[in-house]
Formats: sequence, C-alpha cells, structure tokens
Amino acid sequence: MSILEKVRTWIDGDSNERVLENAARDAQVKPRSAAEAFIVKIAKEIEGVMQAEMVPLPQGTVIIPTEYTIFLSSVDDKSWKGIKRRGLEQGLHHILAERAREIAGKKQLATKALVLELRLDPTLNEGEVRVLHSWEDSAGNKTGVLARPKVTAASADQATEVSQKPTEVEVHPYVVPPTEIKQAIPLPDDDAEEMTAVATRSQELYKLEIYRDNIRQTVLPVYSEQIVIGRGSKSMPVDIPLAGDPEISRRHLTIGRDTDGKFWAVNKGKNPAAINDSELPSGQRVDITAGVPITVCSYVVRIQPS
Repeated sequence: MSILEKVRTWIDGDSNERVLENAARDAQVKPRSAAEAFIVKIAKEIEGVMQAEMVPLPQGTVIIPTEYTIFLSSVDDKSWKGIKRRGLEQGLHHILAERAREIAGKKQLATKALVLELRLDPTLNEGEVRVLHSWEDSAGNKTGVLARPKVTAASADQATEVSQKPTEVEVHPYVVPPTEIKQAIPLPDDDAEEMTAVATRSQELYKLEIYRDNIRQTVLPVYSEQIVIGRGSKSMPVDIPLAGDPEISRRHLTIGRDTDGKFWAVNKGKNPAAINDSELPSGQRVDITAGVPITVCSYVVRIQPS
C-alpha cells in the first residue's frame, strides 16, 4: 500500500479492505488537499531514509534507524502547532511503522520502536521538508557514540600534512539546522481563555560559524549566554545539532559567554574536542578567544563577535 493510501486511511478512518478497493478503482489517486499533500511529502521523505539506511543482518532480520527528526520551514512550523502537530506526529508514526514492516518484506524487522520529532529549520522554504536520522536508542541511558580509533605517529604526521594544504572554502547548499532559543512562556490550559503572550525580543550576542570538511555549513546567531553543541536526540536536545558524525556525543561541547564578553568552553563528549589542535580536557572550563577554530570531531566552529 502506498504512502498516500496509508495517509488516506488515517484521515478517513477507512478499513484496509475499503482502501484497497478504492485504490483498485483509482490507480491515479492524488492528494485532495494541501494538508494531505504535505503529509504525504513528509512520509515519503522518511520512507526514503528508511530504504536507504536499512541494514540486513545475517540472522534474516533487518534494522532501520530508530529516530527521525523532520525539519519544517518557518511558515509550516507555525501552521502545525498544538493538537494539530501532535496528531501529525502520531499519524506519521502509525503509518510509517506499518510501511517499515512492508519494506522489510519477508525478513523480520528487528527495530521495535520509532521516534519522530518535528523541528524548525528557518533556512527552508514553505513546503520544503528535510529529514535527519539517528541510530541511537533515546530510551536508553547510554549515548550511542562510536569511539575514535587511536592515532599512531605515522597517521598523525599524515593528518598534519593534509591540514596544512590550502583548501578553498565554499558555501554548502545544505546547512546545519539552527535551533531557536526561545524565552519560556507558560502555556494556558486547553479550557482556559485564550491569551496572547508577548515575549521580549532577544538580543544577539554573537554568531557561530560552522564548518565541516573545510566547507562552511552555516553561520548562526546566538542569543543565549550558554549553548550546548552535539549530535542531540529527543531525550537530550541541544541548541545547535551537528548531524552525520557518529563520533560526536549527544551533548559534546558547551560554549559560554561571561557578562564581560569573555568566552569559554567545556568538553563533555566521549571523544575529544580541540582548540588550535590542543585537546580540551574533559569536564574542565577553558577560556577561548573569538575567531579561534574549535574542532568537534569532523566539525569546526568559530565564534564571530557581533
């Protein structure tokens, strides 16, 4: 059954037999509304990640990533709020769990739980979505981080030679999604009178440049005195997620700014972070200077003062 047919089942509440009967009569079924088309678009994006990342195991089973973060544009993020947003997450979870079993085919699906989360990416245009996946189990107490192999003297010399070669910096079309840092506003009860909450506009303190493989990914404004950088997960969110590197811990690095404008960092990751090739001691606060490169596994971040 196609993703569109599953969405139609969820929306209409039809039985599987009814959907199959309708699909047989109308092979060219199309979305009936903009909302339904948007739901189908999200589901297809996640389905594509499932198929691309599915791993067959020797014992006749297959596994797929456990966590999926769906990034929406600013317009779509505002449109899907409250009960509407929770309904979307629950509906997607239901139809994609069924779809995952169908993709597995005759093999048994060993992945027992899926976690879906909707988040904002202001770099996207209206109607665009982007999906990131994670293989870690957010329900567990341990972080799924790959330990970095030990570096020999020969490999260290090779790495030094490569780092000394000039590399042209290009703007990458795909950026690391910024996470809004908002003021906490108490939410009224559902039965209470609707009120308008006015939040004070935050002041930008500095910007953070993010590079990966010597290619600039994005430049993000920072509004908080202290931010957390890492791979992130539903159970351990971060202010700035760095995706695609399994060596990065869910919460790897904390960057802070004192009231006098001085910056500092604390490495909390399983693998090291470094400033100018000098490793940061784990759990120890170290003063840093704006503009100095801070290496977090395959990423490099730089503080850009306002």
